[in-house]
Amino acid sequence: MRPEWRFGLAAAAALAAGVVLAEPYARLAAPYYGAVDRLIARGHPWVIREVAVTTDRDGQDRVLRLVGEVRRDRTESRPAALVVTRVQIGEAIETPIVFWGLLLAWPAAGRRERWLRMAVGLVVFLGIEAITTATQLVHSMAAASAQLEHAYSEDPLTLWERWSRFLEAGGTFVVAAVGALVAIAVSTASDSQPRGG
Repeated sequence: MRPEWRFGLAAAAALAAGVVLAEPYARLAAPYYGAVDRLIARGHPWVIREVAVTTDRDGQDRVLRLVGEVRRDRTESRPAALVVTRVQIGEAIETPIVFWGLLLAWPAAGRRERWLRMAVGLVVFLGIEAITTATQLVHSMAAASAQLEHAYSEDPLTLWERWSRFLEAGGTFVVAAVGALVAIAVSTASDSQPRGG
């Protein structure tokens, strides 16, 4: 089979997998996103109440939804703002499709290198998911905190917002691809080290 056809078929398979597996993947990943977001919230006056897959406001689309509370100060008992953030489930499946597609399609010297690559890839992938989809869910909490801090002035542009805009403008694809290449490089370098006997 010609390489052009092979890549075309791989792209079609990835698209089909994304369409079919988006919701199951989002349901599987929601507890991880919630755990990461709760870890991020520990250093801020935020409380994450829920991260779950639900139907969007219009009743048409399935989304990952974060519900959280923002306080002016961690010691306050009542929240100053309720934050609801939504991420389309199609966005959530982008990272695994790109990352694992590239990682598994990359040629390997043998079975050992492939297994090592998948092990390293799993660690890198969990980090990538934390800095992409999990931060997409929690970035509105930072915006609410900044607005409260600046007495409801203009919508302040936080670093979280800048990162979110980067991800939405194609950065998720770049981060996933670079992460896969890092995992490939690390596993290849590790496998080429001389073994002591």
